[in-house]
Amino acid sequence: MTEVNEVNFNRGGKMAEGEGGKGLGRLVKMAVMGLVVLALIGGGGIIAWYYLVHKSADKPAEGGGRASAVMKSEEHLEHPAYLDLGTFIVNLADGRRYLKTSMQLLLSEEGAKAYVGARQAEVKDLVLGELRTLTAESLRDSRTIEDLKQRILLRIETVLPAQSKEWKDPRPVKKLLITEFYIQ
Repeated sequence: MTEVNEVNFNRGGKMAEGEGGKGLGRLVKMAVMGLVVLALIGGGGIIAWYYLVHKSADKPAEGGGRASAVMKSEEHLEHPAYLDLGTFIVNLADGRRYLKTSMQLLLSEEGAKAYVGARQAEVKDLVLGELRTLTAESLRDSRTIEDLKQRILLRIETVLPAQSKEWKDPRPVKKLLITEFYIQ
């Protein structure tokens, strides 16, 4: 049977049979249990976020074998060659804003730098084509910029010959470095 407690309002609102403290203890227990459950859910969420962020950063870039041409951050070149691509100013796809950015390529060999440098007009055209597809809203996300770098590198690799006698490295373009980035 269920027990019904009567409240006697004539005595200040206390329980009829002297059980006034029992309800407070139950409330404290429920509050503590609620805090424990919230802590477990929050901890699980933090752990899930940590693994999702780090696992996605460890995955190789999609798009096949040529996407692996991007240099890993641990990899260091003994004699890096930098090729300045210049400054690009483009209207963004949303039409109301423009992007001003400067870029450089990191190459593993001087021969590859000379080859890409001789075809710099073609490389700049490829870069401009990729930049024009962007919107100001999409550039707020850092992943968009990393994806942009990947796409530009893949497009630049199409300019390079499959095999060259001028350099040893089969994939000499290692990184695209953005040295300026302004949205107006």
